Amino acid sequence: MSDDTILVRASDATVRRGDGPKELKVEVLAENVNLFLTQVETILQKAPDQVGNFHFTEFSVSAEVSADGKLVLFGSGVETGIKGGLTFKFQKKS
Repeated sequence: MSDDTILVRASDATVRRGDGPKELKVEVLAENVNLFLTQVETILQKAPDQVGNFHFTEFSVSAEVSADGKLVLFGSGVETGIKGGLTFKFQKKS
């Protein structure tokens, strides 16, 4: 493995059971992380500051990295099965 690659063990449908980690170019992952964060930023900008009596102070997003380096948002109820991936926590500026 070189400095410009990172090992990724994906659990998506393109990976067969028993397949080991795959090398992924760091630049590809970086581009996909930036795209994902830009999309999350759009969501956060449209989110209200509060709902009823509750104020949002933090927003957490978990994503899985696929075998080709794409980030996939974890849906509801998946967190208990998360074995890897990336978690981003966003806090409002005070």
